[in-house]
Amino acid sequence: MNGLKNFLYKNNDIIIVLLILIVAAFLIYTRVGIIMEYPAQIAAQNLNQTVQEPEAAEPTEATE
Repeated sequence: MNGLKNFLYKNNDIIIVLLILIVAAFLIYTRVGIIMEYPAQIAAQNLNQTVQEPEAAEPTEATE
């Protein structure tokens, strides 16, 4: 028991850094798919807006 206590006391900073890195890597790994899909979603929204704009345009006074 005393050996484990000494190990944790001497290496607690390294253990904490490793835990933080593991948590950060896990979060990045799980979110990378969502992050990579984002540009495609924005492009699809922009495409839909440009296709719908001419149809939704109302006539102006000059064209009546």
